[in-house]
Amino acid sequence: MQWSTLAATAVGTVLGVLATLLTDQARWRRDRSDRERDVLRTAFAEYLAALSTARDAFSRAEPSPERVGKGHVAIGEHGVYTAQQQLELVASQALTDAAAHATLAVLDFHDAVVAGHTPNSAEYVGAWRAARRTRMAVIAEMRMALRRA
Repeated sequence: MQWSTLAATAVGTVLGVLATLLTDQARWRRDRSDRERDVLRTAFAEYLAALSTARDAFSRAEPSPERVGKGHVAIGEHGVYTAQQQLELVASQALTDAAAHATLAVLDFHDAVVAGHTPNSAEYVGAWRAARRTRMAVIAEMRMALRRA
């Protein structure tokens, strides 16, 4: 047997193994990126759903001055804190800060409603707009995070 045949076979085998390893690594990275994006997307959707559910429930709340300042209990009942904590595990600091601001804005909205402010009052409208504005800021951060992932 000739040495050139053996060398060509060995080089071909090494190149084949390297190509397979590189392909597998690229596939692994892509799969990991897809899984990370799915985890982010799930956490984002759960937080936004809980926040919206709480805000919508608060918009239908009856005035009750003794409940002013106790929105943290009501927002916890709608799963916002749980979803926010999940978000803190997987998201960037900028996103979790934006989510914290959105949660606080919904708490302020709760206080405006239970304080007896009507939907056409400046306090109600201001609190509603703040909740909407902070929610949109969270969504913008989420979109950036999904593009990076």
